[in-house]
Amino acid sequence: MKPPVEEIEALVARVGKHPVYGYAHCLRVHALAEDLARSEGVSYDAEILRIAALLHDIGLYKAYALREPSDHAKRSAVVARRILQDLDFPSQASQAVIEAIERHPPGAPPGAAVESVLLKDAVALDYLGAIGLSRMLAMVGSEEDVPDIRAALWHAESLRQKVPDLLVLQSSKDLARRRIREMDAFLDDLRDATAKLKLL
Repeated sequence: MKPPVEEIEALVARVGKHPVYGYAHCLRVHALAEDLARSEGVSYDAEILRIAALLHDIGLYKAYALREPSDHAKRSAVVARRILQDLDFPSQASQAVIEAIERHPPGAPPGAAVESVLLKDAVALDYLGAIGLSRMLAMVGSEEDVPDIRAALWHAESLRQKVPDLLVLQSSKDLARRRIREMDAFLDDLRDATAKLKLL
């Protein structure tokens, strides 16, 4: 039998097909969380961080779509708890994973554990820069509040304004500044090429 983290990764690779918050997003978030830990010089539980990164959006996937709770982080936590119980994952480690998942949205207060803070900042940073813009544009037509490119760009601009103030770690804030410069350069070029977005 595979270790729990490998079982979870295989599951998320199979069901996490969404272009915005699927498996690739989870892998990026995990790698970024590890980079932040190295930059900050903090130690963390590698298994807890990896599992939390893999499962933090699982409640959004069609295979696990639940109506309740409506908050996607809480829904993902409900699904993750079931998965971890099925795999007999230790209860204390499971609770650390669940807390990180529940606290990962940018507007939520950070959890006490370092894995929770690392996940939270990494998720927030994935909304910024070239990758953040790509994610917003990938939502066009698939999310009710993103019907067209202009709406996607409005969301990207909104996140560009909000996310930096929600970051916890200094390394995250430094990276956010670089990613915001990427966004600004792209958006300036796009405005120039589209008569200030009128020709989109």
